[in-house]
Amino acid sequence: MGAALRKPFLTLEGTPVLVHTVRALAEAPSVRRIVVVVHPDDLQRAEQLLSAAHVAHIEAILPGGEERIDSVRVGAQWPCPGIDKILVHDGARPLVTPALVEAVIQAARVHGAALAALAVLDTVKKSSDGRFAEETLARAHLFKAQTPQVFEAARFRALLERAAQEGFRPTDDAALWERYIGPVAIVPGHPANLKLTQPEDLEIAQAIVRARAHHI
Repeated sequence: MGAALRKPFLTLEGTPVLVHTVRALAEAPSVRRIVVVVHPDDLQRAEQLLSAAHVAHIEAILPGGEERIDSVRVGAQWPCPGIDKILVHDGARPLVTPALVEAVIQAARVHGAALAALAVLDTVKKSSDGRFAEETLARAHLFKAQTPQVFEAARFRALLERAAQEGFRPTDDAALWERYIGPVAIVPGHPANLKLTQPEDLEIAQAIVRARAHHI
């Protein structure tokens, strides 16, 4: 992003990205407890922001690990008695709706694991050097993974430990289930559920937040 602050602490219409994200999760009917995992240097900042925002269901705010999967493992290991599903969501996806969160949870209740994803509509090219297109992929079978992703808690924790032992470090959590158990149910995602990655994404997100506010 190239900003002075890490993405969760940038603001959308005056409210930090992290607060937008956690509020959306808290409003989903099935969400009972929320564990927030942040960069260790941002722990105090996150605690102050979320305390001031009075977001429901926050169980803990924890320092994350070196890579994504390390931070997910930290959150998944937090003891939450009575919780049989674990939902993982990117803090940098602040525009997720409670309805989408709930839809993925319900799909995981049926299938054991589920993720939000969008069908690829553009023609996709493969390039080994980033300079020349070498192959056109069949987009009918391609999807862009989003979060939330939801899994049976006990099995997901076991998969995280197995991946650690084997040195498997995927870029998303559904890859664990795919590798060790099998297919993951797809719930249609939404284009607005974008991940803030580049400065342009922040501009788009600002526009979406403003548009939603006008429809309330």
